[in-house]
Amino acid sequence: MLYFLCMKKTIIFTLTAFAALFTIIFSSCASKPQEQNIPQEQEIIEDELPPDEIPEEIQPEVTEIDEEVILIEEEGDSSDDEYLRSIANLNETESVSKQEFTDDKNEILDIISDLAVIMETKDTLGWLDYICEESKTYYKNPANLRKAQKRHKNPLIEFRTIEDYFLNVFIEARKYSSIDEIRYVSRTKVKAVQVREDTDVVYYEFIKENDKWKVYLPPVS
Repeated sequence: MLYFLCMKKTIIFTLTAFAALFTIIFSSCASKPQEQNIPQEQEIIEDELPPDEIPEEIQPEVTEIDEEVILIEEEGDSSDDEYLRSIANLNETESVSKQEFTDDKNEILDIISDLAVIMETKDTLGWLDYICEESKTYYKNPANLRKAQKRHKNPLIEFRTIEDYFLNVFIEARKYSSIDEIRYVSRTKVKAVQVREDTDVVYYEFIKENDKWKVYLPPVS
């Protein structure tokens, strides 16, 4: 009898334990939230583009500018050329430096500028100040004036004085002259010329007299 009572208690205890365990398990399952089937993040795989479709890195637009190269030929010094032309007729025993040439040319051009004013005003006395003594003596001679008169294009004009020569020959021959360069005949004799292509037109001749340039009037040939 006692045995059956013990077995009964054991069975009841066991059933109670199972019931309690079942209750705990059921409660645990009921309280556990249902997991949502969240789709895993899809792995994005970029398809590889063919090499010819791969975009290139954008580069700033660069415009190439072809720089025009201008070659400038160095020209020779024109003053050197003129200097060489001016002294070309000097003989081997004479020489004129470039500085002497520059000084002589400047002095002669100044005289010609003064003469232009004198011719405009027909100032005979002022003109005589620029004439060398040799030429003044020659054209004050009546015989030489008659020779000049015969050579004049107008035979009706009489050459009685050197003033007649100045008015009718000197001025007339130089009305439209323009002097470009000088030509040395010697260190003390120079021609003032206008250059026309390859021709020198002589309008004035100068000689040095007392270290100054004076106009030389060629004699009548």
